[in-house]
Amino acid sequence: MPKDQVIVALDVGSSKISCVVATVDKSKLSVIGAYSCPSRGIKNGVVNNIDKAVECISETLTKAEMMSGHPISRVVVTVTGTHIESMNSHGVVAVSGENSEISAEDIARVNEAAQAISLPSSREIIHVLPREYVVDKQGGIFDPTGMSGVRLEVEANIIHGSSTAIKNLTKCIHQVGVEVEQLIYSGLASSESVLTDTEKELGTILIDVGGGTMDLMIFTYGRPSYSAVLPIGGQDVTNDLAIGLRSLLEDAEKVKLRMSTDDLVKEREVLIDKDGHEAKVPKNELYVGDLNIPVDTVPKNLVNDIMFRRLEEAFKFVQLYIKKAGYDKKIPAGIVLTGGVAETKGIDRIVSDIFKLPVRVGCPTGISGLVDQIQGPANAAAIGAIKFVSDMMLDENRTTGHKSGNIIFKVVSFIKSFLP
Repeated sequence: MPKDQVIVALDVGSSKISCVVATVDKSKLSVIGAYSCPSRGIKNGVVNNIDKAVECISETLTKAEMMSGHPISRVVVTVTGTHIESMNSHGVVAVSGENSEISAEDIARVNEAAQAISLPSSREIIHVLPREYVVDKQGGIFDPTGMSGVRLEVEANIIHGSSTAIKNLTKCIHQVGVEVEQLIYSGLASSESVLTDTEKELGTILIDVGGGTMDLMIFTYGRPSYSAVLPIGGQDVTNDLAIGLRSLLEDAEKVKLRMSTDDLVKEREVLIDKDGHEAKVPKNELYVGDLNIPVDTVPKNLVNDIMFRRLEEAFKFVQLYIKKAGYDKKIPAGIVLTGGVAETKGIDRIVSDIFKLPVRVGCPTGISGLVDQIQGPANAAAIGAIKFVSDMMLDENRTTGHKSGNIIFKVVSFIKSFLP
């Protein structure tokens, strides 16, 4: 990979659209630009108004381009929505290399064989993720390159989505004059930036809680085993708050954010209202006099009760999904929460009480540069998309170098065969 390769990630979500520009040098990632704006034309991760979506994407890319000083012509795009599904598949090929040595071409062929599944024409494969390779009935192999064998098999996790939803998303980006370099399932992208190798190996669930959807990604034995997207998110919490407080959605969202931000949750004796008057805030009350709400303060217990009831209902729904998939007993490492809603104060306790498992909130790691702009869980998908592409480039370079070495070795051996 060339030195200081620039990778641009566009995270298209239901509540916000974010762009992160980063330079990558030998797997070292440095953010040089980042910008996000409230999402428009996107609902539950799917485009529902092309003109509004194009306008928002254009604004995000333009501001990120100005901040980074790097022209943006290609982007890596995250994909989400309830149309995303996954299934496990099996592929088999005969090893074709000399001396029955498995080459990168054999691995590519067996991965392609795993894609030979029965899908409707309205579906499109997004990822083929190898779980393990089997060489002559010897399983548990993650990289069979260079091994000897006659029969090569793969167990792979196939992630696929709606062709229509994917085409509408890519159409919006093309209208901005930018090419889509690669599509990445947002749950997979988030896992790249927040999960540790140990968590993947032991078995863990990643839950990326966004504005309109929850992305699930289950890992067992170090490899992805199951993916799904649920139509539940932070906007459902906002809706319940708006009803409970008799407020507009915009004001309910501000109340939710205040309850999730430590600086605003702290007790304050006096605040200034929208008319410039001093307002005393009773203990355990949240000041809302500057918002379009009929009262000046609301009980924090009331706000917490509304929020936590909705979140509890949402995660019980997630629990049913996981049980139905058969992975409820295979996740000893617990659950990692990420996404914007993961910043909600006390959300880890809610999830832990439901699943009876260890829970932590995951933030992107292994980054430098404009860290303050992107260090929260809300940016896990964008950072993970950059890491995912960076790792792919490094793997391709290693494969290319291995091929070149083999060719040189063969040429030298051929010449030596003519020498006395």
